[in-house]
Amino acid sequence: MHFFQTRNSRTTRSATPAPRRRGFFHRKDKDRVAGGLKASLVNPNTTRAGRKQAKRELRAMGHERDTHISLMNRIKRTLGMRSTPRRTRVAAY
Repeated sequence: MHFFQTRNSRTTRSATPAPRRRGFFHRKDKDRVAGGLKASLVNPNTTRAGRKQAKRELRAMGHERDTHISLMNRIKRTLGMRSTPRRTRVAAY
């Protein structure tokens, strides 16, 4: 057995984990979730399957218009061009 390996095999665990309980202040912010999904649509490192999953989830959340990313935004993201230059962002803090 390897040093970091557990003794329990995966077959003994349940297939689906129990749903986590969240308190009042520990809820997911739906706008932040949607923002992360939109970012994954434009991210060139995201796989095609990941983009399809993000589109599916955005549509399920009711963000139909946000699933389309313009060609200009894709090109800018691929080339690493940001709307705010780095010097301006760093100087703002």
